[in-house]
Amino acid sequence: MTTAKKGPRAGLSRRALLGRAVALVGGGALAAAGLPGVVGRALAASGATGARRRFVFVVNRGGWDPLTVLAPMFGRAAVAMPPGASAATAHGIPYVDHAQRPGVRAFMAAHAQRMAVVQGVSVRSVSHDVCQLTMMTGAATGGAPDFATRVAQAGEGDALPHLVVSGPVYPGALASLVARTGATGQLQDLVTGDLVWRSDRPVTRLSAPSERLVEDFVQRRTAAWADAAPGSRKRQALREAVTRAERLEALSWDMSFAGDGSFPAQIEVAVSALALGVAQCVTISPPVSWDTHTDSDNQQSALWEALFVGLKKLMDRLAGTTVAGRALLEDTVVVVTSEMGRTPQLNSDQGRDHWPWTVAMVLGAGVRGGRVYGGYDAGYAGVGVDPASGDTDAGRAGTSPAQLGATLLALAGLDPGDAGVGVSPIAGMLA
Repeated sequence: MTTAKKGPRAGLSRRALLGRAVALVGGGALAAAGLPGVVGRALAASGATGARRRFVFVVNRGGWDPLTVLAPMFGRAAVAMPPGASAATAHGIPYVDHAQRPGVRAFMAAHAQRMAVVQGVSVRSVSHDVCQLTMMTGAATGGAPDFATRVAQAGEGDALPHLVVSGPVYPGALASLVARTGATGQLQDLVTGDLVWRSDRPVTRLSAPSERLVEDFVQRRTAAWADAAPGSRKRQALREAVTRAERLEALSWDMSFAGDGSFPAQIEVAVSALALGVAQCVTISPPVSWDTHTDSDNQQSALWEALFVGLKKLMDRLAGTTVAGRALLEDTVVVVTSEMGRTPQLNSDQGRDHWPWTVAMVLGAGVRGGRVYGGYDAGYAGVGVDPASGDTDAGRAGTSPAQLGATLLALAGLDPGDAGVGVSPIAGMLA
C-alpha cells in the first residue's frame, strides 16, 4: 500500500517529532548455540537460507470451537458433532467438512501441507482473561512477555519489531519492542507528522515560558542518555531509538499503517510491514467475538468460514509478495490461536460453553506440515505429544501453551532456554 506524499507542515519537523515521541528501544537476538539435533538446525535455518523468519500471529478472541473444523471427533458418545458435518482429509490432516464452508475446504486443499495442527492445548481455565494470558504468554500469572513479542527480539534491526495492528498484547519487560498502529491510524499520523493537526480541539502554540520548560526537560533527558558511559545500555538504547525512528520515517511513504479495521485491511498492513522490513512480527485479529453460548454450531460455522477465507488471502498475499527474489511465504510463519475451546456437548440454548482445551495452527517456514500434533481422549480432554518425535503420546497431558511458545521461539532462531520458557520445544514439529 502506498500513501500520497505530502509536503512538510510549516514549522514542524517530522524527524524532531519522531525523535521526541517515539522511543523504540531494541533487544538483541538471543544466542542460539548449544541446542543439538533438529532444534539446533532450526535455530540456524534462517542463516542458512540467507533470510530470517518473520511471523504473523492471528489472535481470535472469545474462544473458538475446534469441533466445527479442526477436531473431527465423530463416533464419540461424549461429543456432539455439528449436524450436516462429515470427516475429510487434506494433505494428511483430518478436518470437519461442511457444505456451508467452501472457504475452509479451499484453504485446506491449498495449504494443509504447510500446516501443523496442535490439538489438545491445555489452558487450564475457563476464564477469558486467564485463558488469553496463558495462551499468549505460557503462564497464568502476569509479567512474562507474550510469545509474539519474544519472537520479535530476532528483529533487532527493524523499526517496529512487533507491530500490533489489532488484538491483545502482553509485552512485559519487552514493551520497547511493541508498537500499535492505532484504531484510527494514529501511528500513520505520528510518522507523517499529521497527528499534531488531527484533533477535535484547535492546536495552539504553547506560551513561551511553557515551551522553554518543555524544551529544557527534553534536552536534559536526552543529554543524560547521550552522556552515559560508552557501551552502556542507555547510550545503546538512544542510538537504536534514533536509528529506528529514521528508518520508519524513510518508509513512511511506502506503506500505510491505517485501515478500516477489517480483517482484509489488517492483512494488507501485515504483509506490507513484513515485506518492507518494518517488523519482525505482526499481530492481527479478526474484529469478531467467538464467545457463542447460543446456537453455537451455526454461529461458529460462519466464523470459521470467514477466518479461513481471510487466512487464504493472507497466504496468497505472502506467496505473491517477493522480497530479494524470494516469496515472502517462504520465510514467514503464520500462527493462529484462540484463548480456549468450547464444550463437547450443547447447552439448553444450543450453544457450547467454555472448555479448557483448544487447538492452534502453525503454518509456513520451518514447520513440518501436513501433520497433527497431540489429540484428545474419548471425553475430549487433551492428550499430549512426545517432543522429540512429535508423535501423540496418550501418557502425556495436553500440550501446554509454553511448549507451543518454545517451538515458536525455536522457529525464530531464538533459544527457548535463554528466553526462560522453562520447557522444551516440540522438535518433531520443526522441519
